[in-house]
Amino acid sequence: MSDIANEKITALQNIILEHANQQKVALASDARKEAEAWLSKEMAKLERETNAVLADAKSRAEDIHRRQILSAEREKSTEALRQQNRLLNEALKKFQDGLVHLRERKDYIKILTALALGATQNLSGSGALKLKLAAIDAHLGPEIASSVSANLSDSKMVFDPEPAPIIGGCWVMSEDGKRQINADWQSRTQEMADTLADRLLSLL
Repeated sequence: MSDIANEKITALQNIILEHANQQKVALASDARKEAEAWLSKEMAKLERETNAVLADAKSRAEDIHRRQILSAEREKSTEALRQQNRLLNEALKKFQDGLVHLRERKDYIKILTALALGATQNLSGSGALKLKLAAIDAHLGPEIASSVSANLSDSKMVFDPEPAPIIGGCWVMSEDGKRQINADWQSRTQEMADTLADRLLSLL
C-alpha cells in the first residue's frame, strides 16, 4: 500500500475519532442537563407538598385560635402550646409519610438518582463517592450509582451495599467517610421542623 493511501486512511481515522469524541461530549452534556432538570422538577414537587401541609396546618391552627379566644388568657396560652406541638407532630408525620409514599411511584429510582446527584454538588473535590440506601431500596443502588457517575466529570460514585438506617432517600459520602450529605427522608423532615414550628407559633 502506498504512502498516500496510508495517509488517507490515517486522516479518515482521525476524522472518525474526532467525531466520536464530539458525540461523547454532547451526550455527557445532555445527560447532565437532563439530570439537573429532573432534580429541579422533583424539588419543586416536594415544595408544593410542603406548602399543602403548611396550608392545612394553618387552617386548623386558625380554627383552634378562634375557639381559644373564648377561653381565659392562661388557659388559652396553655392550649395553644399543646395544640402547636400536636399540629407540628401531625404536620411532620404527614410530610414524612408523603416522602415515604414516593416509593410507590414508577419513577422512584429517578427521584433517588436526582437526590444523589444533588448531594454530590456539596462534595466536590472529595474524590470517589459512596452511596448508601435504605435496605428496602438496596436493589436500586448499583443503577443509581452508575447513573450519577455518568454525570460526574471529576469523580465517580460506588454503591455501598451496607444499608443506611433510614426509611428512604439516600446518604452520599466521601470515600474516607469524613464528609457526608444526608438526603434521606428523616433528615428532610427534621429540616422542616423549625420552619413549621415558627409558622404555627405565629398562628396560635
